[in-house]
Amino acid sequence: MRDADFARPEPLSLMGEVAKGEKYPIHALGETIGGAVAAISEKVMVPPALAANSVLSACSLAVQPYVNVLLPIGDARPVSLFLVTVAESGDRKSTTDNLATGEIAVYQRELQEHHVRSEHEITARKLAWDASKGEALATSKKRGREAIEQALNDLGAKPLDPMVPTITVRVGTTQGLLKQFEIARPSLGLMSDEGGSWLGGYGLSEDNRLFTVATLSDLWDGQPVQRLTAGEGATSLYGRRLTFHMMIQPVLAGRLLGDAEFKGQGFLSRLLVAQPESLVGTRFVDPHAPVDDTIAQRIDSYNRRLAQIIRAKMPMDEDTRALRPNPVPLSRSAQILWWDFSNEMEKRAGKDGDMSEVRGFALKLAEHAARIAAVLSVFQQGPRIEEIEDEQMANGILLARYYLAEAARLFGSASPNPIIMAAQKVSDWLKDKWGENLISVGILQNFGPPAVKKKAATFVKDVIAVLVEHDHLSARLPSGGMVSGNKVRDVWRVQVRND
Repeated sequence: MRDADFARPEPLSLMGEVAKGEKYPIHALGETIGGAVAAISEKVMVPPALAANSVLSACSLAVQPYVNVLLPIGDARPVSLFLVTVAESGDRKSTTDNLATGEIAVYQRELQEHHVRSEHEITARKLAWDASKGEALATSKKRGREAIEQALNDLGAKPLDPMVPTITVRVGTTQGLLKQFEIARPSLGLMSDEGGSWLGGYGLSEDNRLFTVATLSDLWDGQPVQRLTAGEGATSLYGRRLTFHMMIQPVLAGRLLGDAEFKGQGFLSRLLVAQPESLVGTRFVDPHAPVDDTIAQRIDSYNRRLAQIIRAKMPMDEDTRALRPNPVPLSRSAQILWWDFSNEMEKRAGKDGDMSEVRGFALKLAEHAARIAAVLSVFQQGPRIEEIEDEQMANGILLARYYLAEAARLFGSASPNPIIMAAQKVSDWLKDKWGENLISVGILQNFGPPAVKKKAATFVKDVIAVLVEHDHLSARLPSGGMVSGNKVRDVWRVQVRND
């Protein structure tokens, strides 16, 4: 049969599949942060965007207690970043995140050890205060109310429990997160390399998702958050800061990025999302190649700076533990850059603009850029920074443009259809690996790619149906045929081949 007798195979329409993303602008991160991102990317063999999100989340967590960014419109805004990284299983998310946040984990262990050592001292101090209070009341109650009030004033406030030494929270309920804000540090990170546990957890169940999204949005905005329990009543928590970073697999990403409710609530507009192309299958190592000593040096330089900032004394009210970040303005030239970028986004988000589909995100992008610029500036110059210069504002805008491109291609995409994804894998396998003209269900189950190997016959037949629909396979041959030397009743002719 001639080639002309075959229908030309159509490309598979993979639900949830997105176009290839742009190159991550590492140079905009600066020498220390950018050097660490490049070094981690090289060491672990991961895409730069994956390393960048982990490093930026660590930097955001480190600097967020110390400063707010004062926008040209007059609002002082948190510098906290909310990031989402979409990456496949096997893309080394955990290894990357551990390298980026290692110094935070070290400091948390130090705080925990100190907390254990100081528990006895704190307990003794509180018992002594209770005893002193009882004695003060006993000696003053016969002299009247004023004497009692004076005695209690002289005694002073009851010693507070020490802050629970929590810096990062992996998963859990939103009420649990707010409880941590009440008893632990006022600066926390909700960060996990297994974001699927968060997506499928209690906080995002039908009954709780709106409360979770509203709470996280309030924290991003720097608003006081409410904690309401049946036993303890309502508590308003002021001056809290949260960095958010979830690493999730593409098959789960649609639950977040394709959720109309999350988009309508404005939660997606607060997320900086990256889905770099997987490097699995290309990460080959030459054991004879010389070791690049600068990789360790660049990571070490970043770690020293991160350790220094995360250990600095937080500006907070000692009684309420509310943070008092210093508002840092943009320099005059940085303000001009910010306004130009803000006006550009306003135009592009309009009805006829190219970013109208991600309007909410585009309209928040100038603020995202200022937050990123502040994180870069504080990490580089320290918490006593007086203003954000135009160079860092330009870098913040450049990085924001990357996340805008990601939002445009990712937001609203549905979860990938596993049957269609498997069909693409089988099509590639037929083209590259299978040398015969006919194929059967049994061959795919026993020798096919992992997407269908050892899978149920019904699933494999559904995959075949997709391939037939797109002319990658012919319709089932009514008379059967020979496959690998055996007569098979149900066979299909392969219609995809390498040129």
